[in-house]
Amino acid sequence: MVLTLSDICLRCVAGNLPHLKASKMSRYLTVVQREILLERMVSHCLLTDSVLPSVTYFLFREELSRVCFKKCDQITDDVLSILGKGCPNLTSISFVKCPSITDRGLSSLFKTQTRLVELEVRGHYSGFSSSGIYSLEEEEITGSCFSELKVPETLRTVHLCRMPTFTADGVKALVRNNSQIANLKVTDIPSLTADLMEFIAESLGGHLIQLNLARTNQMKTAHLLSLTRHCPNLEKLVINTQGSMTGEGLKEVVEHCNIHGLDISNLWAMEAAHFQAMMSVEEKVSRLRHLHLSTQSGHLITNAMLSSLTDMRELDLGGSRVTDEVVEQVCLKLGHQLDKLFLDVCRDLTDRSCGSISKHCKKLSTLSMYCNEQLTFIGLISLLSSQETADSLVKLNFRACTQLDYAVLSTLATTCSNLEHLDATRCVGFDDSILRCLGETCRNLSVLHVSGTEITDDGLLHVIYNCPLLRSLQVLPCANLTDRSMNALAQRCHNLEEVFVGATPGITPLAVKHVQEMGLRRVDVLIYHDNKISFTVF
Repeated sequence: MVLTLSDICLRCVAGNLPHLKASKMSRYLTVVQREILLERMVSHCLLTDSVLPSVTYFLFREELSRVCFKKCDQITDDVLSILGKGCPNLTSISFVKCPSITDRGLSSLFKTQTRLVELEVRGHYSGFSSSGIYSLEEEEITGSCFSELKVPETLRTVHLCRMPTFTADGVKALVRNNSQIANLKVTDIPSLTADLMEFIAESLGGHLIQLNLARTNQMKTAHLLSLTRHCPNLEKLVINTQGSMTGEGLKEVVEHCNIHGLDISNLWAMEAAHFQAMMSVEEKVSRLRHLHLSTQSGHLITNAMLSSLTDMRELDLGGSRVTDEVVEQVCLKLGHQLDKLFLDVCRDLTDRSCGSISKHCKKLSTLSMYCNEQLTFIGLISLLSSQETADSLVKLNFRACTQLDYAVLSTLATTCSNLEHLDATRCVGFDDSILRCLGETCRNLSVLHVSGTEITDDGLLHVIYNCPLLRSLQVLPCANLTDRSMNALAQRCHNLEEVFVGATPGITPLAVKHVQEMGLRRVDVLIYHDNKISFTVF
């Protein structure tokens, strides 16, 4: 993809910001272009001390409505304080892996906001900075900053993730001050208390539509029941945590809330009787469109239960002891309406299940069956050979399916013209000829993960030249790749966000740096060194 004139101009502006006049900025750059410019400067760590005054003057203005800062240690508390003073009308704020911000800076920003609709604050277990790798422990966000965020009339969506020092008091202050939040996602925060769900339910009540508490502290059935008392409009619930919740409690939620999506994929303690109790409310279960089951419950699905799932669109049975017979019944009863099907790490399946999928699931957009080394997937040939069904497929995941038949790879590469995401990591038959077909057929490809295969520059270049939307490329430790591929990535794929490559003699640090410099956004490069992984940052 050749850079657009707009992208080229914005890159020039970023490099010459201190020398521009305010009148020209306001005349030639729209508000949206200024937001994009700010995001890209942050992505490339251009907020140096010499440039920051110009950024403050030109970009931190009242009309700015959206900021998205990712993986940048130049975003400090002082920067957030300046941002808060200059931009009180932000509607969307996103901080992802910015290790230099604390409660102090967030408080300064939050207390000036009057129109905020969406908020995202995500930490990291490991990540990138302009000076090297930093770890999760460096973050100092406890959530006390939320006592300053008071926009109950507008705030609707909040996502908090991966902050080890974050406390339940922070979440409580957030929902207490902003009682009309509809979508709340609090994930991978280990220090949260078990009573948090009850407090959230009481504070948000009928406004709450989606609640995601994945991988937080243990929750109990008593706390789950608070949702039935206070949140009748709840449509989606994700509680895949190792709590002591029972199917009886989940049954109450399904029965008394307006549940359309349910994710209990990590409730290891789910017993057969509890699962059957949850699924026994046939009239309410029929509303479910998205269902992610645990490894302990996927194989417990019966024909009667399947008959009740009349509106099912997305089904995840990953990791369970599901059998060919269960998959056959799933496909027979739900296949005509399924949009997404996940059968990852299902060790008891045989290729017979692939035949059932091909026969009945004609509308799939996503099929994920990773880590099923026992399957050849030859039964999928008929599904992939039909142009109508092949055109509907957008995402395919066959990661670590080492027995995947070459004919399956060849067929999907020539028929799935709308494919956007392909993971064929460690698929032995994947080679340059498959890449050439992908390049010719799958022009919308944005994610390509083919680590552990024998590809070379010749094959990969076909994808690079023909798939300009490529965003994520994983090709480690593919020893046959060289700077030819890296330089082509830099020139053609400006939407790249991550590249995982092997440390081979043919790939030089200069070429890797070129990829990062030419990306419109920050490009994270992971290099694989003799069974060790390191992050390369320039």
